Amino acid sequence: MDGMEIKRIFPAFSRKLCDELARGASLREAPRGTVLYEQGLPCEMVPLILQGQVRVYKIGETGREITLYRVQPGETCVLSSSCGLSGTDYPAIAEAEENVRLIMVPVQEFGRLSLIHPELQGFMTQMLSQRLSELMLVVEEVAFRRVDLRLAELMLHATASPAESSIERTHAQLAVELGSAREVVSRILKDFEHHGFLELGRGHIRIVDRNALQTYKDAIQAG
Repeated sequence: MDGMEIKRIFPAFSRKLCDELARGASLREAPRGTVLYEQGLPCEMVPLILQGQVRVYKIGETGREITLYRVQPGETCVLSSSCGLSGTDYPAIAEAEENVRLIMVPVQEFGRLSLIHPELQGFMTQMLSQRLSELMLVVEEVAFRRVDLRLAELMLHATASPAESSIERTHAQLAVELGSAREVVSRILKDFEHHGFLELGRGHIRIVDRNALQTYKDAIQAG
């Protein structure tokens, strides 16, 4: 790992910051399914994603998972940085949804770099704003509308015939039909794909495990 690779993925960072990160951080590679951060454990490292995708989620008492947000290349997990810098335990689970390559920056080093590099402060402010917006969508989804239930019902109804296994609609069209935001529908569909219920395509959705989707819907309705 060198500063040029970091600069390519994080173009807003100065070359000096990238070089310091290359010297003071370590490179980690993890296969899909690896738990990078566990709930209730301290955070000693702040991740910067170079490749792959990380899902940050909570598991409720009933075993139901709720995705808080996903971390893409060129981003970081704001929960790990905030918990590390404040000395609190990680409140969720962060799992590699794909094979990932990431820079692991020691918390103390990350704090030091944040004080002397304004672009790192700006990056973290932008990340925090983005994550707060995403979490507001989660609140809408979980607490107010239960869009996941209505979306599951819609897809099951649309594919009720054995000859119909695909839905020819965009995320935006589904959002209009459900009276929700496109971003909310997109994140639920991504979760459904993660669980193996369906496959997402351009302008269409293919149901691959209708029984599992039906079981998911029934479990929600049962409370």
